[in-house]
Amino acid sequence: MTLVPPCSPGSLLGDKAELKRLSGIVVDWMRWMLGNMADVALSMHMDRTVVRYENGYDVVLRDAPAVIVAHARKENRVAPTAFNIALTYLELASTTMGMGACWAGYFNAAATTFPPMKEALALPMDHQAFGSMMVGYPKYRYQRMPSRNEPKITWRL
Repeated sequence: MTLVPPCSPGSLLGDKAELKRLSGIVVDWMRWMLGNMADVALSMHMDRTVVRYENGYDVVLRDAPAVIVAHARKENRVAPTAFNIALTYLELASTTMGMGACWAGYFNAAATTFPPMKEALALPMDHQAFGSMMVGYPKYRYQRMPSRNEPKITWRL
């Protein structure tokens, strides 16, 4: 696992074996959630996600070759907004480089709440994850833009 130094706003993880291990930790978190907070877990379809993972499908990181974990000091009040903006730009910019990006919601939820995941990420003790995104090359490419209805806009000055 390669971590960008703690002073940077994010960490890049790109080792396939490590990503598989981290996906497994997320599934362990889901199992814990199903046993301890079943209503929440079921509302997030964790039961189905665990079954699919056990059947050989990486439904956590979707076999992405890399995941970016944006982290900062826990008490940093601007971090949630700053990282939402930064990761949104990353998602948009990735397509200009022939890549794709997708928010890693389950992964980030485990990174913020599950001690084994916090330990696995080895973030500094005073840091927390504020967002995670899978990055890779898309399996499919769009050949054309989908058709859109003409917008109906009323301008008032």
